[in-house]
Amino acid sequence: MRRPAVALLLVVGLLLTACGPAIMPAAAPETESGETFVVALPRIVISFDEQGKPGIEGVAVEDIAKTLGMELNLEQYRVNPEIPTWMTASNIQHVELRSTGDGIAVLVNGALMPSLSFKDGSLERVGDLAPLLGPTADVAKIQTLVEKFTPLVSRLGLSLVAKFPLRTDAKEIPFGDLSVKLAALAPSTDPASAVVKAEIKYDEQGVPSILGISARDLNALIGDAPLALAPSYLQQVQANNIQNVQIHTQADGLHLFVNGTPLPTLAWDGTTLENAVGVYAQMNSAAPKEVLDLVKMLVPMLGKADISILVHFPAAPGAEVIPAKMQ
Repeated sequence: MRRPAVALLLVVGLLLTACGPAIMPAAAPETESGETFVVALPRIVISFDEQGKPGIEGVAVEDIAKTLGMELNLEQYRVNPEIPTWMTASNIQHVELRSTGDGIAVLVNGALMPSLSFKDGSLERVGDLAPLLGPTADVAKIQTLVEKFTPLVSRLGLSLVAKFPLRTDAKEIPFGDLSVKLAALAPSTDPASAVVKAEIKYDEQGVPSILGISARDLNALIGDAPLALAPSYLQQVQANNIQNVQIHTQADGLHLFVNGTPLPTLAWDGTTLENAVGVYAQMNSAAPKEVLDLVKMLVPMLGKADISILVHFPAAPGAEVIPAKMQ
């Protein structure tokens, strides 16, 4: 019993010594069942040294553990030294994941990136994606975890920052302001500059086709065209009654639907897309100029395009057909 109690004291001590105000989640503390639950914690900074060893910034974690009579060796949590080396060379000083209750904001060097946004009810449906992970995935376990932990995630306010060594010639960049939230996104309201709508239908053998032109037809004409899905993959999808999946990009982000039900959105606007391009360029400065120019041209276009791809899978024998509607 002593070790769990010591570990609990250590965790509480770390949280109490973290700096800054608590990050309040967007969801109300009261649950549908009438219970109250909310956890709001301050920003916690995990710093990595040049060798990849982590530590809690401002807190002598190992010393606290030793004082409490518990050995704690952070060496076992060391990351590949190539990661902090790459981040330092790219002047990526910190990466932050901020749970706001209605999404997970991603900030790099304090700048907001395209981030995960939870629409009403969408987080609960993440388990519907489990069958798409392939036949080796433990679908039932993943779906149970999603079901159990969704109420906790929506009422959790937390910010975790991975901080990397500062480059000798770089000026320190402050963390992103805690007021930055996904609601601050300002997607364009101009008409889409490009519109693409397409449906891909898989038959019972898992062979895809568009407008009646199948992969078999393309293979006969040009060769090396993609053919059928693996039978095990198709069987897994049918066993879990996944009949249609749609990907839809708009000015406000990438929307994903399974059987017509919306899942969490990758939210963006023009500014966050430009921020992402800038980070990509920093982290891939050695890439060919043509590649960087292509990324700089194509990524911002996502905020100006209306692209929708609807994929149909054959229903399992005896299953009720779920109508598919292009969103």
